[in-house]
Amino acid sequence: MHLFPLDVRSDAAKLRRSYLQLALKYHPDKVVGADAQGECEQREATEIFQEIQAAYEELATRLDAKGAIASVGRVRSSLAAACELGDVEAVRRLLAEDPPAASEPDDLGVTPLMFAAAGGSVEVCELLLAAQASLESVTLLGWTALTRAALRQRTAVTQWLLDHNPPATVKDNDLMVVAFTGNDQTFRILLAHTSEPKILHVRDEARKGLLHFALTGLAYLKRSASCHAQCVALAIEAKCDPRSEDERCRHLRSEGFNEAVPVLAHFVHCMGENWANDGLDESEEHLQMVQRLCRLRADANLEGPHGTALQLAELQGFTRTHQALMRHAQTLAEAKVPQQPQVLVPAPQRAGPSVPRLGRLQKLVMTASCCCRSV
Repeated sequence: MHLFPLDVRSDAAKLRRSYLQLALKYHPDKVVGADAQGECEQREATEIFQEIQAAYEELATRLDAKGAIASVGRVRSSLAAACELGDVEAVRRLLAEDPPAASEPDDLGVTPLMFAAAGGSVEVCELLLAAQASLESVTLLGWTALTRAALRQRTAVTQWLLDHNPPATVKDNDLMVVAFTGNDQTFRILLAHTSEPKILHVRDEARKGLLHFALTGLAYLKRSASCHAQCVALAIEAKCDPRSEDERCRHLRSEGFNEAVPVLAHFVHCMGENWANDGLDESEEHLQMVQRLCRLRADANLEGPHGTALQLAELQGFTRTHQALMRHAQTLAEAKVPQQPQVLVPAPQRAGPSVPRLGRLQKLVMTASCCCRSV
């Protein structure tokens, strides 16, 4: 622990940078020499580096448990550390010493370009590309340099990578994980480089789309609630609107695919999962999202694998959410009640020519005349 100053231990970004600086300084691959002295130096460097790794992972795990976004990814070479640090001179020197290293992945498939993308340095990315680094390399998780840049909210590098690759390089997984993690700025960039049909086609095995992933992120809160809410808004703007998603769900369930989940039921279910933050029913941001989904005609009574949104809110004790959903359901029910049309009944028409009505005085005169004639 003594390797990391106290002022960096509570900040994920500072901790990562301190770790990279130590890795660049003490990485064993910097030791050269095959003699006894070289082997001794190699062994000492390895022990120091292992101590650095262990201390970093422990500190990063503590931050992650507190909700901070801490990357615990190890760097396997001094070039990887220099690339993520954005140390242009160190990268240039290391590439001059070993040009093929620009394309060499580590044991997890992570390349120097991916580290540079995560670090956010366009200049380092350009150096690696000039050294024949591949833009299409994929890790064991299926991530590319674009994925890592977008997940770290590196807008400049994200745009640079898209400018150097065709739009087809935006993978379904990129859109899903960026929407889920609340990286609203890079999510906007990825959507701008993706066609509408492809956006609507992005689905996981349960047929959940980008709106579902963005709402899941809003329940888990990897970033601020405002960032996650913005990802939801961007998904809706990209035609992944709640009403259309519910229609898709209704169609899938009618065909026997019972894993399909409506939008509101999905969000309320995620709010109650173990991975979700506590107290979401008291959160104004989450209540406002429920209300917004209701205004966009999401169906609180549409059933999913775990029940309807109304049932789930009541089951999980989400009082405010349940009240909002009840008001929405009542409004929809009232809108569906057909109003009785007003029927105008015309006044009865008299047959034949109209006869003028006689006044009372005229009737008395006619009666008196008849009586006189009869005498």
